[in-house]
Amino acid sequence: KVYPYLRRKPVLETIGSNVDVEVGIITYNKTDVGTHAFTTSFSTIPTITAIAVETAGGTPANVNVYVESVDLVAVQIRVSDTNFVGSVHFHAIIEKS
Repeated sequence: KVYPYLRRKPVLETIGSNVDVEVGIITYNKTDVGTHAFTTSFSTIPTITAIAVETAGGTPANVNVYVESVDLVAVQIRVSDTNFVGSVHFHAIIEKS
């Protein structure tokens, strides 16, 4: 099956002052799970985005990253390599009402 090439004009949006955002880095040293305690007081459970990042002397960041658990005070992020040496950068975002 051939899919036609679709062109869409990008839609640029900015985040106003009506959001709470926390950005963090979790460092992994021969493990597959990391936890971060939020310093922001979230009123609802935040949405998390995460990406693996190689560090100097670490293992390649060719791993799957997924949120294992998240609540109002912390996030736990797991990677697919049980001996991962590197870091995961994440954003925690909520929109205030």
